[in-house]
Amino acid sequence: MSIDSFYEYPAGIALSKFLTGLAEEKLYASRCLECGHRIIPPRTFCVKCLSPKTAYVEVGPEGFVETWTVSDGITWIYVKFPETDGGLLHILEPASKPVKGLRVKPVFREHKAGSIHDIKWFTVKK
Repeated sequence: MSIDSFYEYPAGIALSKFLTGLAEEKLYASRCLECGHRIIPPRTFCVKCLSPKTAYVEVGPEGFVETWTVSDGITWIYVKFPETDGGLLHILEPASKPVKGLRVKPVFREHKAGSIHDIKWFTVKK
C-alpha cells in the first residue's frame, strides 16, 4: 500500500539567495547590518539581535569539519565556516577520513539546479 502526498515548501527570500548561490558555485550567509552577526544558511533577520536589517555575504568556500557520523557507509559532516555561525550538513568525499578541524571545500556538480544537491560532496582542502 502506498499513500500519495504532495508537499511544497517555498524557499523564501534568504534561502532562495542561498540556493541561487549554489547554482553559481557560491556559498552565501546573512550578515546583520546592526551587530555584524553572520550565519549560514542565511536568514531574513538576525538571530542574535532580531534586527530585520541583513545583507548577504559570500563565505568560504573553505570550511572545517566540526563533527561527523557514518551511516550506511556514508560519512556525513557538519561544515562550519570561519567567523560564521551555523553550518552545512553534507557528505564527505568517500576517499577521505573525517577529523575534527579538517579543512574542506565543496565539489560542485557539473549540472546545477539551485539545490543543496548542487554540492556533490566536500573534499579535503590541499
